[in-house]
Amino acid sequence: MKKYIWIILVFGSVFSASSQTKEEEIMRLLDLMGTKNLAKQTIEMFIPRMQVLAPSVPKEFWDLFIEKMDLDLFIKAYVPLYDRHYTLEDIRALITFYESPVGKKVVEVTPLITAESLSLGEEWGLLMGELILEELKKAGYEGI
Repeated sequence: MKKYIWIILVFGSVFSASSQTKEEEIMRLLDLMGTKNLAKQTIEMFIPRMQVLAPSVPKEFWDLFIEKMDLDLFIKAYVPLYDRHYTLEDIRALITFYESPVGKKVVEVTPLITAESLSLGEEWGLLMGELILEELKKAGYEGI
């Protein structure tokens, strides 16, 4: 009986170590991808928009929101997602990519593309809104 318990413990620790290695590799990947900085930048871009949409919320709320933001906890929430959708080999291949010159460039320009695409999305949304309003007016909707 002790022999079987020993075997179970050995296999259990092997699988546990393997899982821990994958989690560590995922955290390494997320770090190489600049996930924390991108999340911080995204939140900082959205807060001014939220302030416009919710003007009754005091500035102190938003200041405290930024102060209390635990991005490390937020990033750790990504681990199960990456674990579910990528194998350890996939994670290691992505790490290799993000350590390459082009991978580093992706990390460098992604925040710029994100900021520019947000502005582009706003412009596109306004244009689409105007086109839809025109169509509704042509269709006879009034009071728009």
